[in-house]
This record gives sequence, C-alpha cells and structure tokens, in this order.
Amino acid sequence: MSKNIKENAKQFIRVGDDYYKITLRPDKKGNLHRVLAKRQKRTITDDYGANIIHEIAKYEDFVIVPSHVNYQQIIHGHYNKYYEISHKPKKGSFKTITAFLAHIFGEEYLDFIMDYFQLLYLKPTQSLPIILLESVEKNTGKSTFGHFVEKIFQFNSIALGNSDFNSQFNSVWIDKLTIIVDETSLEEKAVMESIKRLSTEKGKVLSNSKGKDKVDIEFIGKFIFISNDEGKALPIQRGEKRFAVFKVPTFASRGIEDNPDILDDLQAEIPAFLHYLKGRQLVHPTKSRMHFDTAVYFTRQLELYFEGSQGHTTKAIQELVKDSFEAFPEETSLSFSESDLIEEMEKGNYNRYIDRRKVKEALQKDLGLIPHKKGRYTYFSLHRAEQEETYYPVPNKANNVYYTFLRNNYKDSYENNTIEPKPELEQMAVF
Repeated sequence: MSKNIKENAKQFIRVGDDYYKITLRPDKKGNLHRVLAKRQKRTITDDYGANIIHEIAKYEDFVIVPSHVNYQQIIHGHYNKYYEISHKPKKGSFKTITAFLAHIFGEEYLDFIMDYFQLLYLKPTQSLPIILLESVEKNTGKSTFGHFVEKIFQFNSIALGNSDFNSQFNSVWIDKLTIIVDETSLEEKAVMESIKRLSTEKGKVLSNSKGKDKVDIEFIGKFIFISNDEGKALPIQRGEKRFAVFKVPTFASRGIEDNPDILDDLQAEIPAFLHYLKGRQLVHPTKSRMHFDTAVYFTRQLELYFEGSQGHTTKAIQELVKDSFEAFPEETSLSFSESDLIEEMEKGNYNRYIDRRKVKEALQKDLGLIPHKKGRYTYFSLHRAEQEETYYPVPNKANNVYYTFLRNNYKDSYENNTIEPKPELEQMAVF
C-alpha cells in the first residue's frame, strides 16, 4: 500500500456512516479552529483514489470527554471531540499570570479565581459560576483575560458575539469548555434564561447544525462575559446566584505600566501555571452545584445589578415601607395586604398606575416575601397618619392574605439614605 495513501488517510475519519476531514477553519479574525468537516465518500475517492477508504480509521460515534491530564482520543471505539491541549506542565515562574489575575479580580478574590482555573483544568466537567468582567474604561485587561483563557484551552475555547446566542444553530459553541463573549450586551431574558440553565446543566443538550439533524451531547461549557456596558451587560435579577461579577480597573489606576506584549508573556508562563494548578490544594471546598459558596464570589458589582434589577413597582413598595417605618418608629415589623399597598402607593403618590399582578410579583419574586395565610393583622396606614392627627392603627376585622416587612432589613436605609435592604438578608414573613 502506498505510503502517501496512508498519510492522506490520517486527515479523515469515519464515524458511523459519515466521513469527516480534520481541518483548520479560520474565523473572521483569522484565528484557526480545528473542526471536523463532513465529506462525501465519493469526494474523498475522487481526490485520493478508491484505495484510501480502506485506510481511514472508523469509529462507532462521537463522545465529548474532557481531560487535560489523562487525555484519550479514542474511548471504547468512539471518537472524542474534545481536543488535547498541547501545553506540558513544567515547574517555573508564573508571576505575570498571578499579577494579572490579581489586577483583574482583586487580591480579595485571587483564591477564588485560582480555584476556578484549577477546577477548569483538573475537573473540567464541574459546573462553575458565570464570570462577568466589566468597566466602561478601556485598557483594563478584560479582553486580554478572554484571550488568555483561549490560549490555555486552545481549540476547546471559543470567542462569540452577542448575535451568536440569537441563532438557532449552536453547534459552533455548544461543545466547548469555555465560551467567551466580548463586548457583551444581552438584553433578552429568554437568552439569559437559556444561559443560566446551561451553566448548571448536568444532562444532555441538543446540538443544532444548519442542514443537519440535531444530536444530543453532554454540555461542559463555562461562560465568560466581557463588557464595557457596565451595570447593564446582562439582565441579572436580584438573588441570582450563578454570576460572579467584577469591575475591572484600568492598569494606570493601579500604577501598572502598559505592556503591549502582556498576552505573549502570559502565554509563555502557561506551562508553569498548569504545573502549579496540578499540585495546589483548593482553598474553597465544594458547597454548591457550582462548587463555591456564593459568598466566595459575591461582589459589590453584583449587588449593583441586584439594585438595578428592581422594577418601578418594587422600588415604590420599598420606598413606602421605609417611610412607614420612619412614621411608626416603635414598630419592629409592618404588615400589608396587596390591596393595602396599592391604596398606600396611589394615595401617597408613590406610584399612580398600579398593576396588581406586578405588586404580587414584586413582593414574592423581587423581595422574596412569603405571604401569610388569611388572617387578622394591624394595618399601619402611612397615608392616614399623615392626614389625621389622632390616627391610631387598629387590627383589621377582615381576613386578608398579607405580607410582613421587618425593620432590621431596612436599618441601613436610614443610615445610608437608601431604600435597598442588604441582598443577603432575605425578607420572609414571620409565622
């Protein structure tokens, strides 16, 4: 058999009944991505002759089994679509990487991001928080971080644009380990819900290619979003636990000189960094589906998203409750039915156009309140207290479903002149 035929056959595989060519496909930025391009049997024999078919390796089906320390291309007769990375861990210095990560995430969260990379490298199937790096300033290193992740995980990493999530065809990214979206600005809640669901997915998902049948695959992806649209990049709702949000400062603000070759310097230290990750102990033990306790990566930047996620009705309720506690300083809790709140907000000019459905959603979803069953309670009316000098609250005679607000959750409102309770203090009715 001709040596050339055997060599040419190495660039093809047959999986099931289909033939594929292993090739490098450039993207719009000129970056090369290793892909399996489908080929017709006749096309291959036309180009290389009929005998080549006998030399092409044959496999039962595709699998995705990520590993960076014990990689196998062929697993029980199946072809592994996860790519082996070329880095060979080697002891050495990685001070540029450490300094860079400390700049991006801050010294306080350095253990978190080191654990994050260690899990990515050693336990790539572990679900991890969705990372969002943002700031309105340029020259911060946000995009460089995305490129750095790509350099580590190579063909298992992909950079996307916002529009890629709006397409029904997801095969280009659905099987990747790290999915990096630069210049993020995603406003559609349906897209965000899909991303959140995928971030904790443990089962199979559908890979959809144009002109091909949908196939089930194991999802292993971790999302990294990068944005200049600070505070508005993603529709993050109050109480959401999947996101690790960091505001990245400029290099200049920390007295760091601009280094145009920083990506090359980072790449040169990857073998030493991986050697370190193989030997270090995780700082944070497993506490959730995404490994970390949410307190580990809770930041002020995420808190700002929580505050901004509240709708007009929610903010009106918060303002009313704050003012009510100020008007009744001896009360440690206040109770209202939905009708009470609507009446108070309308008469007090907090919100003139009230939708009862939005009130219920604000109470239960945004504020996390649990309603009492029907019962009697004392209704403290701010509107009546302001209008009647001799007003004194009395218990309601009617049975109503009602909600209880606790003064302690609003204590900071008086000190800081804000209306936001601490996000970690979940407001719950007291039975």
